[in-house]
Amino acid sequence: MDILQINKRVLQIQKINSLDNWIAVFLTLYLVTIPFVSAFAFTQIVSFPLIFSTILFCLMVIKFLKTLYVPAGFIGFDIIIISLFLFLVVLSFLINGRGNSKSLNHTIAYLSSFLLFYVAAKFSFFNAKNKKNLLIKVLKLITYVTIVSALFANLEFMVSNLFNINLNDYIPRPTEAEAFYNATVLGIFYRARGFAPESGHFAFMLELISPITIYYLYFSKFCNWSKFIKTLIVVAIAFSIVFTVSTASFVIIPVAFLFSLLIYFKSVLVYIKRNTTKFLFSMGIVSVVVVAFNYFLSFYTLIILSITDKLDSTSFDDRQGRINFFYERFSSLDFIHKLIGTGPSGYTLLGFDETNTILSLYYSITFELGYLGIFLFLVFLLYVLWNTIQIKSKIGFFLLVAILSGMMHYNFIENFWYPWFWTVAVFTVFCNNYFSENLN
Repeated sequence: MDILQINKRVLQIQKINSLDNWIAVFLTLYLVTIPFVSAFAFTQIVSFPLIFSTILFCLMVIKFLKTLYVPAGFIGFDIIIISLFLFLVVLSFLINGRGNSKSLNHTIAYLSSFLLFYVAAKFSFFNAKNKKNLLIKVLKLITYVTIVSALFANLEFMVSNLFNINLNDYIPRPTEAEAFYNATVLGIFYRARGFAPESGHFAFMLELISPITIYYLYFSKFCNWSKFIKTLIVVAIAFSIVFTVSTASFVIIPVAFLFSLLIYFKSVLVYIKRNTTKFLFSMGIVSVVVVAFNYFLSFYTLIILSITDKLDSTSFDDRQGRINFFYERFSSLDFIHKLIGTGPSGYTLLGFDETNTILSLYYSITFELGYLGIFLFLVFLLYVLWNTIQIKSKIGFFLLVAILSGMMHYNFIENFWYPWFWTVAVFTVFCNNYFSENLN
């Protein structure tokens, strides 16, 4: 009988270990495919990141049901806030949008984005037995996908503008609108958009994952590539951001970087003092590269003209008109609707068409989920931000740049259903937990 009991326990352990291995495999696939939210997607909704994160969620549920156990560090204030937020989403839908297919779709989008891209991802991160190996693995994978995305964007921009060949004609996209997206700047340049639906969205992704890549290359001590290769990679990333010609990114990235410098001023100053020669040499190389390429391609002129063109365009007026729509309609709501919102896809429920959708996640959440919704969402963001500042490692600076960039960019877009911000947010919480336990 004792032998039978031991055999059962061994089989149980083997099954759990096998489950853990599958979680690790699909976490890898999820991270590798996060850029492909449009390119190679099956539909406008179903993409590879969504598929793999769904599998991760199912594996999480299976493991919990088998073991009635969650990894240490998984249940935290963030999970509680997300639970309350999603409860409010469902409540607002049942009160305002029940029976409306558009509202149901938005409700599912909220539920899937937070449960799949944050909760399931966090479970997968904290489920790892060897946290250090996972840290190195995640840094490598994010670096690889950043490099691939940046190189493709550079190639896309050059080929489109020099040879008038659109590489996207050879890459499957879920809809015709995305397949034939062809944004130009000042009627001169075609913008790069990588594997995302739009150029601005691709820039949003680069804002979030590029700082992590730079940390891995230069500060993690895990990367043994040559300095020449590292320099080429950073130049390619910088060009890919410029080639998106995203006005928001041109403003957001410097602001996020300067604010992070203020937070980490003492640490940065100590680093510069200890590595003065290296710092001056690196800055010299960067300056030479910037000046040289600006001489031939007039990057500064392109950036300034694109910002001016954006401010003078109908796009700016349209965005302002949508914000005015928010203030006019939201101020006229009764107390209950101001508190819990008009429901997911509230503009549809009130009888307006998509021309009135609010192109800012903060305004959109306030309109759809009321004061309670935006309060919970901001508390969640502050929790992630606090975890970033608490990280006792150099990576904290780079994650702060990424998180601040993402938070600011959500003032210009409402696309919360992309996995990028939630993935970086999970990684931030994981890093804070890891470095807090391994201070030495």
